[in-house]
Amino acid sequence: MKHIYSIYEGIDERLKFITTSGVRIKMMLSLLEGPKNSTELKDEVGVVASTVIHAARDLEKEHLLEERPDGYHLTNTGKIVALKLMDLIKLFHVIKTTEDFWLSHDMEGIPPQFMERLGELQELKVVKSSPTNLLQVLSLYMKLVSKAKELRGISPVFVPEFSKLVKKLLKKGATVHLIISEEIMKPVVESYQKDIEPDIKKKVEEGHLRIWVMEGVKIAMSVTDSFISIGMFNKDGTYDFSHDMVSYNKEAIEWGRELFEYYKSRAREISLI
Repeated sequence: MKHIYSIYEGIDERLKFITTSGVRIKMMLSLLEGPKNSTELKDEVGVVASTVIHAARDLEKEHLLEERPDGYHLTNTGKIVALKLMDLIKLFHVIKTTEDFWLSHDMEGIPPQFMERLGELQELKVVKSSPTNLLQVLSLYMKLVSKAKELRGISPVFVPEFSKLVKKLLKKGATVHLIISEEIMKPVVESYQKDIEPDIKKKVEEGHLRIWVMEGVKIAMSVTDSFISIGMFNKDGTYDFSHDMVSYNKEAIEWGRELFEYYKSRAREISLI
């Protein structure tokens, strides 16, 4: 960590320069879309033209921006910094809108490389059950999943209702890929093998339902073609059935798909037939 401290001491003034001016930040983010003149920037940022010109000169001194005949352009280093600023802003937005959830749950199920990308979970909302409707989260989840054409799921807990739902999805032609915890493998496999109908068996044989198993699953996640749902353990080690986080954002869905592939690469596939 001392190495990082040393690096920070070498760039702290530039970091302060970039982050202490909302005008400079907004201008850099705006210019990611392409070159713009001072009139366009002042209208977009919401300041007078002289403020834009002053900020542009400051950015030019730091080699983050340059003026050309068609307007202001980000330099190569300006683009790099602006993209990282975008990531940071999106990350803080996710934290701000779902902070209580992150503070009260065990985050061990999210690998560091995906933790760094939490800003991709845009439009993330916390769904929670009420004292008068303890099954509200489960009911909403089942309703959303029932519309899926494809489902990728990670689960450390066994819910019998979910097995019934998966069978309905298979009948409708959906593709279901699941990663489950070693601890729940037996009841999960039994739930799919019990009274299996010929059409479901055929779907399984054709690969519409595939299941992988691994130890130490610390997150529940479902990703479909239209949404991502995330559930976690409480800090005391119990699974929280009363809270989920849901997003319909395409970037968030892609984050979930990549997390599923990360887990799948570390799991072993089992046979149901």
